[in-house]
Amino acid sequence: MSSIGNNSPQEDSDERITGEYRVLHNVAQILQTKGDLIEMLQQVMRAITHFEDLKVENKAGIFLADNEAKVLRLFTTFGNFSNEFLEKEKEVPFGNCLCGRVAESGDLLMSENCFTDPRHERAYDDMTPHGHYIVPLKSGNELVGILFLYSNIHPAWYQNSQEVLLSIGGLIAGAIQKKQVDLELAAYRDQLESVVESRTAELKATNENLKRSRDQLRKLGNQVQEIREEEKSRIAREVHDQLGQALTALKIDSIQIGKKLPEELSKLKTRAIAMTGVIDETIQSVQRIATELRPPILDAFGLCEAIAWQAKEYESRYHLKFDVDDLQDSIEMDKKMQVSLFRVFQEAVSNVVRHAKATQVKVRIRLEEGELVFSIEDDGIGIREKDVANFESIGLIGIQERILPYNGRAEFLGTPGKGTVVVVRIPLASG
Repeated sequence: MSSIGNNSPQEDSDERITGEYRVLHNVAQILQTKGDLIEMLQQVMRAITHFEDLKVENKAGIFLADNEAKVLRLFTTFGNFSNEFLEKEKEVPFGNCLCGRVAESGDLLMSENCFTDPRHERAYDDMTPHGHYIVPLKSGNELVGILFLYSNIHPAWYQNSQEVLLSIGGLIAGAIQKKQVDLELAAYRDQLESVVESRTAELKATNENLKRSRDQLRKLGNQVQEIREEEKSRIAREVHDQLGQALTALKIDSIQIGKKLPEELSKLKTRAIAMTGVIDETIQSVQRIATELRPPILDAFGLCEAIAWQAKEYESRYHLKFDVDDLQDSIEMDKKMQVSLFRVFQEAVSNVVRHAKATQVKVRIRLEEGELVFSIEDDGIGIREKDVANFESIGLIGIQERILPYNGRAEFLGTPGKGTVVVVRIPLASG
């Protein structure tokens, strides 16, 4: 149970930020699970309504937006709603009532009392006094839907924490959009299989349809990855920048408070120390979530595909030519190792861009005598012996740190004028 209201303003602020982070983290975890979209969204609404400091009722719902028809369609609800409400709220035109206004503006809306707010244009026989949070569900600039929450009238402190609801809205929008794309992908796959199975005798006529279907699958696959990358990167930035900075400031404040409190206030000093520990744990969770969210292509396709994808990005960004034809993708490695090697690749290329003056980079992954061998070779000016001896100065220490948990070792080989090779070797368990 929250103790907000019985603490000092600083303690209240600490508890609110911690509570906001926890509900944001909880929502993000739910939305990463697989399963039915409606069930997942109802779990999200349950998590939001159980966020005590938000002071909302156990009632919420989600509309999906038809941007062409300019109408909202009720998709799912959480809590008890009358049949009259469910029937009349099947569709809400953009601009009508609170939800329609948010669909039109794209901005979060708060209503303190349904009976005194002239924007609340719809009424029902069993309607009791309540307030609303109406949250746009947006992915980039695209409106995906609307989340409506029922609150007590005249919501209190949460008027200054709207960014949390907007962040939750972005999370929900990304999850809905991904599910929609996944359904389209499944439909196209079914269509493709049906065409292949039923039209074998008409191969010439089928080939053109097959090509079109494959093109559609490819485009939809790219769209899935773009949605994941953009949304997870945006979420990671928001979690890291907004919550991370706020929590760091809170940690500094709590440490200073603990130092300045006299010894006779030992209980308060103990609480300050405990609060610092909670903040430390929360900061670690923020960092972990941000790191997991940043490389989504690793989860979807694995290390080799992630490197190939990143290489294409680097080619256009840095005007480098990448050779990634020798990536052995049959080597088994766990997710953590894949993430570590992906970061090694990023750091190595960063060094190439900053120091090497190269035009070409060759990346290889292979298995040699029970070891995974990962090499990044450029045709630049070459690393000098003194740079290898003092590799902190050019950022190579990060590569060493990433492979250390796997008993890995790194070599930095180069000759002035003939390029540099970074070679990482990791022993793999046999059997």
